[in-house]
Formats: sequence, structure tokens, C-alpha cells
Amino acid sequence: MPNKQEIIFYTTFGCHLCEQVEAMISALNQQKNLANCYDIIAFDIIDDEKILAEYRTTIPVLKNTSTSEKLFWPFSFEELDDWLD
Repeated sequence: MPNKQEIIFYTTFGCHLCEQVEAMISALNQQKNLANCYDIIAFDIIDDEKILAEYRTTIPVLKNTSTSEKLFWPFSFEELDDWLD
């Protein structure tokens, strides 16, 4: 089985846009069983001053740690699906 890719999901408590992305990820997981290919790890930006400074105004952001590719909000369900493929 190929190695899973790690995706960091930069988020914070009370972020309604982040909640929308969580719902997209959940729906995609039901369709495609993302857990087979990805470890999606939520990271609260409040826990790291450097990360907070970098992403404060741009969350939600997804980052593939293998490729360093990032997906910045706004994006659609289809764009997320394409980015993950």
C-alpha cells in the first residue's frame, strides 16, 4: 500500500469558513474514503505564533506536506476534490 500523504488543515475555533471546509472533507471522505490516501490533521493556528502570523487572515488553508502545495480559501468542493487528486 502506498504511503499516505499528510495534509495539514490550518483552522481555529469559531471559524465558520473552516467548518464549511470540514463539511467538504467529510463529504469527500464518504465518497472516496480519503483516509486510505491521506492523513488530514487539523492544526489550530492559535497554538503557534509563527503560523498564526502567516495564516491569520487566510484560513482555512490546506497544505500537502509531501509537495508543499497549499490550497487557500475560497475554493469549491470540486476544486478541493481536484487538489486532492
